[in-house]
Amino acid sequence: MHKGITSKLNMKKVYRVKIAIIACFVATALIGGSSSLAQKAQVETAGQKFKSIKVLNDMPADQMGKVMNMMSASLGVDCKFCHASNDADYEKDGNENKETARKMIKMVFDLNKTQFNGRPEINCFTCHHGISHPQPSFPLTAAAAPIPRPVQPEKKPVIDEILAKYETALGGKANIAKVTSRQIKANRIEPDGKTTEPETIWSKGNKYRSDLAYGTYIVRELSDGTAGRKFGNADAIELKPDEAEQIKREGEILSVTSLKTIYPRLEYRSIERIDGKEVYFVIGTTAGNVRERLYFEVATGLLVRRAVSTPTVFGGFVYQVDYADYKDFGGVKMPTTMKYAVPHIQWIRKITEVKNGGVDDAVFAAPAKK
Repeated sequence: MHKGITSKLNMKKVYRVKIAIIACFVATALIGGSSSLAQKAQVETAGQKFKSIKVLNDMPADQMGKVMNMMSASLGVDCKFCHASNDADYEKDGNENKETARKMIKMVFDLNKTQFNGRPEINCFTCHHGISHPQPSFPLTAAAAPIPRPVQPEKKPVIDEILAKYETALGGKANIAKVTSRQIKANRIEPDGKTTEPETIWSKGNKYRSDLAYGTYIVRELSDGTAGRKFGNADAIELKPDEAEQIKREGEILSVTSLKTIYPRLEYRSIERIDGKEVYFVIGTTAGNVRERLYFEVATGLLVRRAVSTPTVFGGFVYQVDYADYKDFGGVKMPTTMKYAVPHIQWIRKITEVKNGGVDDAVFAAPAKK
């Protein structure tokens, strides 16, 4: 995002690059999938949807954007590193890096097939570690001493105790019950730390709406508690199932929905560390069998991280949210800094104002076309 971009055309272009998870990668035709995926005839493959697919064409087409992001993050590069064109005409050949990428992708899949029984144990990051060309050198200094794992309790914490501590940390059941709706003002902060876009958020019960403004181009996310939707101005934007799920989850977390309602199955795993602080690591499973990793700070009881992994042919595509800077609004605390991260993209939501109550149901209607 860049300030000063005001035309609708440019806003749509910027939006597609940011919000569609690097849409410039989506039209690319580098990868395929395993033979087992080809047996799922009902799944549209990359070979069926995109042009110039030359390596393992059986990969599900809806994984393309995620896989391109994973490759980009692994090599520390953007679209033009591999593509002859950077204007959405990505099927063109002519860049030697694209040919090299095709060879490397085939190598990765061959290794996983022959050495790891087809499991995606190896990916681009295994060798690249964020640089475009792996360095065939060895460290000349001693390796840093490993950070010891936190001491595990002799008696495993009970899930109900962790949830009760979280509820108390937020303000208690009685105060939480009083917050029937919220209107929130926030800013989205881009990775450069300087570029921001204003955002307005509404929540009421199981309903959620977020309007993110890129000049006159408004990206709206909606959830009625069962499914998430997204619009660019009044035009519906196609979502993958995991993307729709995360819009729904955003509303559930912001409305302080009971975690047992969101995750009927909750399992304590261990005590870990995040930013030097000990946390309870809990696995939460939704009614739709979506598994998420939840981390509650041991000292305060507050939720400090949530993460979910979507399977791809290169391994899990991780979506992570870090919650920080909890502040009291009408007797109930909420995080005012939320750091979002997926491979190759990071952004921050900084909440500036919260008003409890007074949200009308009409707010959650889909945008009307003019």
